[in-house]
Amino acid sequence: MSNEQINSSKRKFPSDEDQWSTLSREELIQRCKQLDKHVEQLRNTISKTTGKDSKEKKMKAMRPFDFSKHPKRHIFLKFFYLGWDYHGFVVQETTSQTVEDFLFDALIKTRLIEERATSNYHRCGRTDRGDAFTQVISLTVRSKLSVHSTEELNYVQILNGVLPSSIRCTAWAPVPDGKSARFDCVSRSYRYFFPKANLNLDRMRQAAADLIGTHDFRSFCKLDITNDEPTFIRRIDNVTVEQLSIDNDSNNPNFGYQMCELLVHGSGFLWHQIRCIVAILLLIGQEKEDVQLVKELLNIEKYPCTPNYQIASELPLILFDCQFNNVEWICDHSSLRMTIAHLQRHWSSFQIRATMIKTMLNHLESQISDQQQTPILGQLALIENDSHASTGYNNNRKNYQPILTRPVRESVETKVEKFQNKKAKLKTSTDHDDEKNGEA
Repeated sequence: MSNEQINSSKRKFPSDEDQWSTLSREELIQRCKQLDKHVEQLRNTISKTTGKDSKEKKMKAMRPFDFSKHPKRHIFLKFFYLGWDYHGFVVQETTSQTVEDFLFDALIKTRLIEERATSNYHRCGRTDRGDAFTQVISLTVRSKLSVHSTEELNYVQILNGVLPSSIRCTAWAPVPDGKSARFDCVSRSYRYFFPKANLNLDRMRQAAADLIGTHDFRSFCKLDITNDEPTFIRRIDNVTVEQLSIDNDSNNPNFGYQMCELLVHGSGFLWHQIRCIVAILLLIGQEKEDVQLVKELLNIEKYPCTPNYQIASELPLILFDCQFNNVEWICDHSSLRMTIAHLQRHWSSFQIRATMIKTMLNHLESQISDQQQTPILGQLALIENDSHASTGYNNNRKNYQPILTRPVRESVETKVEKFQNKKAKLKTSTDHDDEKNGEA
């Protein structure tokens, strides 16, 4: 290559140093953040690949098992999990620390299924890092029933023998082939726990009543536009806001620390819908927002685009119940007693820690003469160290901007159009590559 060609190449393709030198300070910060995120994804991918290799070696070490010699049946499995130590319920590409990962490891290890792909698997609901008291899945598993035996496998006991203590199977039920934990669920209920602090619960109840009924909840969810014709219509049957321990004495040092519960019952829910609902209700409870805010956000003609606001933390969220018609659950009482013992140990551990922290708080707060200046009563946070999902009860209105006056996100129609254009470009690129490969 001649010097002229080299110089021309340099002019056409500037060096990395030249590219970085032309960036502004804000652009450099943004680029560094993107690189940090990419490095983290690579680490997770490598970690998961290593974990998969280890799992594959274990699977290879397992004795051969001929599934064709065993009958199969379709069942529901009911279980609970404490999701704090997991990266959500659903399997992800970047981590193996999800509830489903551990669940399928247990199902395969116990030879109840051969692999996920052939198990006719459906889940009832999904959670992020929240918990589930009643999660239900449907799948086809190995059975013991035959013309010679009417005794079935104890699915609950078998699975609990290999599952982590924070994931416990509580019951199973025989169901017809094709019955789905997802599509045949008639109703679901979620609960969300939060400190009373100085929230006005009556205002929250008044606003929550506007959620009941069938509405377009696009302003109360993370928009999922992967379907060609996305719908955000959902029905909520009941919403309650209750204080778990009633003590209205504001002079009581424990007054602000009492726990409350939001219960939402409906036919089905959108992505992050409960967490969005909680975020709005907490702002109303703090008296930062008008009670009519829920009704306003449900008015899609008036507010077609969602204003920017931070959703509530996933930690206090629990999938509490899933209801099905014509399902008779089978519970093993021996396994149930062991499960209760596991939960009692978890409760004891967390209660001891909470009591220790509360004792420290009582001691420190007693040193403040003016109780009205005690900061914790007005600024309790659900997750203090979670910068992405923290919800603090800070009533300082000085810098607060009402939600309806904030910048809005892209409309559903705009997002769908962009998604469709992206799909079309990807398809065109793929078709072009196929043509080139065919020519070769």
